[in-house]
Amino acid sequence: MTGLARAAVFEALTLLALFCIAMPLKYWGDTGQAVSIVGPVHGLTFMVFLWLVIRSWAEGLIDGFGALRLVVGAFIPFGGFVNERWLRRQSKAP
Repeated sequence: MTGLARAAVFEALTLLALFCIAMPLKYWGDTGQAVSIVGPVHGLTFMVFLWLVIRSWAEGLIDGFGALRLVVGAFIPFGGFVNERWLRRQSKAP
């Protein structure tokens, strides 16, 4: 679970960097280069995160509802931080 929790945080950070840094630079600063860099980095981290969610679900570490929760949370800014906290609580549960 540790790798999945780390991936959730990293995915959330790249999403926030895309929304809060790269996109404002593109639209308010007329600098599209930031989106050209941060966008693919976020896309890669999102794909790795999805792969880890699917793998964890297939291995029985999380159930279907947990997998759905993680994926939906990945689309919401700051959702990855909530997901990471949920994953930590799940790993401590008996």
